[in-house]
Amino acid sequence: MKGNGHPTNNQNISEYVALLYQKYSHKLYCNAFHYTSNPSIAEDGVQQIFEKILLHPDTALHVPEHEIIYYLFAIQRNVMYTLTMDEYKNSHYPLDYDDGNDISRNLIDPEDLFIRYIYLDSLKIIFSTLTPDFRDTIIFHYFYGFKYSEIACIFHISERAVKKRIAVAKKRVRTMFQKEDFL
Repeated sequence: MKGNGHPTNNQNISEYVALLYQKYSHKLYCNAFHYTSNPSIAEDGVQQIFEKILLHPDTALHVPEHEIIYYLFAIQRNVMYTLTMDEYKNSHYPLDYDDGNDISRNLIDPEDLFIRYIYLDSLKIIFSTLTPDFRDTIIFHYFYGFKYSEIACIFHISERAVKKRIAVAKKRVRTMFQKEDFL
């Protein structure tokens, strides 16, 4: 065993991961279900978390025992984001009428990719004008789902400072959107 209570050889590593699965899989499943509201995708997400740990055990072994749940939640955010994006990319509206007649040459794609690209490009431009402090805090909170306290720990600032940064960033983004005629 290492100094932080983690195993060192491969058999003990798989047993350690099995113990982590037994201890935290239900919490991770409930959290994953909160992300997607789809039980099968939530189960897949939990499985992928532990697959990643088995593939890369060195990083998990360096995490102290009392912080392992935060480590698992961080992996879960990335896994669920990837699963959600894959699901979104693979979901599409069929280009046919309700009666099943496929007359796709006469139909317009209901999800116009070019329009979405323009909006995404505008968002990138607007967020790139923010200073890194404001941009990072708003991205961590709204895009990655971090709480104010987690962001405060990451940036070594107070929760009040995080709230202030997010409020100022939202105000700046709102005024930029109004200049672009989005609102």
